[in-house]
Formats: sequence, structure tokens, C-alpha cells
Amino acid sequence: MTNYTIDIELSPETIDALAQNGYALYAMKAVSTTASGGAPLIWYSTPNFTSVMQVTWQDQYAAFVSTSQIIANAEINVTTSVDIDLDQTAYVAQSGGMTVGGGGAAGAVSILNQGNQPWTTGLSQSVDGRSSPVCALPLYGQNLDVITPVEQVLLMFAQNYVNTGTVIYRALSQGLLVDLSAQDTCTVQFDINLGWNALAASATQVMPNEDLVPLLIQS
Repeated sequence: MTNYTIDIELSPETIDALAQNGYALYAMKAVSTTASGGAPLIWYSTPNFTSVMQVTWQDQYAAFVSTSQIIANAEINVTTSVDIDLDQTAYVAQSGGMTVGGGGAAGAVSILNQGNQPWTTGLSQSVDGRSSPVCALPLYGQNLDVITPVEQVLLMFAQNYVNTGTVIYRALSQGLLVDLSAQDTCTVQFDINLGWNALAASATQVMPNEDLVPLLIQS
């Protein structure tokens, strides 16, 4: 198991401004898939701030199905979930029950609907010690979705508190898309007036209201 960590350095002035004005830190994680209609979800959030904040995650996965609709600002509530490894397939029964077997796409999680009931499906990944949904995709009857985790995480501080598992199509504020595909730790900085500083990290600035689908649901 690989552990990944992003350290976020904050000044005392920034901590005060964030706390006094109702901000929270949000993280969203990228995936790659050939399925259409996918949406990124709020993966992690916290309204608590320290001088060095950490977002820590592991390469531990779960496949899920849900009856929630994929629409902007809707929360995806998991109906059934099953732990899964890369290269495996999650089989979804007509009832929504899930089992895991081999024979999946290399380096990816495959989810096969064996019934004719459409579902919302997706991938969860462990963050801060618990499994949380990363993305949501439509899964039609007798169809297969293949999802490949991508070690890129979007960080944002924003005032409108949003629950994890919520569909977000556009950036809530200025963000930083951090790429840990070539390393497992990095340090970045955030200032309430100056915004994000990637320091030595491999990262891309994201503008407020920018479309997140091309960044986080990659094809």
C-alpha cells in the first residue's frame, strides 16, 4: 500500500481569515475513464485549520452503486459498496448486490452491471483514514464502466460548505491541481490574498468557476 501526503502551509493571518469567514478546505481527486457522463465529487473536506494541514490518502479502493442522480450540487448516497483492488471487476446484480472477481482491466477498477437496472456507479478511495467517493458515472444495464485512479488532487478553500460526495462541476474558488504521479509527498502554500504557491510541487493553477470535468474525469 502506498501512502500519499500533501502538506499545505498556512500563515497565522491566513488561518484567522479562513476561520473567521467560514471557509473549509476541499479536495477532489482525478480519475480516467472512457465512460461518458461522469462527474467529480467532493472527496474530502475540513473546516479546521492549522499551520501545516495534511491531506493523506492511500491506494485502497471500493466500487459502489447508488440510486442518486448525477446532477450539479446533488449528493451521491452510496447504496452498496465493495472493497476492490486494481485489475479486478465488481459485478452488480439486479438487486444492487455486489461481488468481486478477477479479469478486470489492467491498472483499473471495472464495474459490470449484470442486470437491466441502471445505476449510478463510481470509485471510492481512502482519504484521512476513511473511504470516500471520488467520482460518479452512469452504469446502464448489461454495461461495463472502467475507472483508472489518477494521482492528481485538486485543493480549494471556499466559503460555501459542501458535503463529501457532492457533485461539483465547476471550481468553488481558485484551486491547485497537484500531481503526485511521480512522487508520494509534496508541500504547497496558500495565502488568503495571494492564493496558491506550488513551491517545488508539480501542480496547475485552477481558476474560480473553471470546468472541472476535463481536469478530474480524464479520458
